[in-house]
Amino acid sequence: ELIANVSHDLRTPLTLIAGYGEMMRDISGENTPENVQIIIDETQRLTGLVNDMLDLGKLQAGAHTLTAAPLSLTALVQETLLRYQQLVEREGYRICFSPGEEALVMGDRSKLSQVIYNLINNAISYTGADRTVEVEQVVCDGWVKLVVADSGQGIPAEQLPYVWDRYYKVPKAHKRAAVGSGLGLSIVRGVVELHGGRYGVESIPGAGSRFWFSLPLAEPDAPQHQGH
Repeated sequence: ELIANVSHDLRTPLTLIAGYGEMMRDISGENTPENVQIIIDETQRLTGLVNDMLDLGKLQAGAHTLTAAPLSLTALVQETLLRYQQLVEREGYRICFSPGEEALVMGDRSKLSQVIYNLINNAISYTGADRTVEVEQVVCDGWVKLVVADSGQGIPAEQLPYVWDRYYKVPKAHKRAAVGSGLGLSIVRGVVELHGGRYGVESIPGAGSRFWFSLPLAEPDAPQHQGH
């Protein structure tokens, strides 16, 4: 089932890349920046899917190691949101972040960045007609919780336990994600577990979903790691 699903998502961008390439070769006037951009976008989509497959393979094989250092989860969310600037401007999405106080955690910067990125990708893919995604940070009892909420159709209660599985999709007509791959939530689960964190989802059909993860706060006097 995993291979069938991944093959579907690999085939779509490959078909588009070949189709636009042939059109630009064969039809005069079709060699436009817009068509070139579609080829670039679809190539990036393929690269993302292949990288997700590799990451998931490493997580499941136990081959991932953590390079943990004190870092600001708050700043990492803000940095990650900058990557969506083009999508926000071009496609009219709205991503709202309510950070509250700054939260320091012990974590692997690149892997936690991937967790945030995958949760936001997931919310963008399933949010409702208002194209709004809410990101909220809550600090309580020595933990920081990051919640990513969409305004989409939600997930039936009986399906909630399965959303973290490899390539699980809510059963319905295949919906092409705006960004990311169907492997994102499995990667979130694997990375959060590596960090000794918690994760979960709350959803009401017709009223959207709230995906979250939480991590223990670092000691306040820990020297902060600024590297990328």
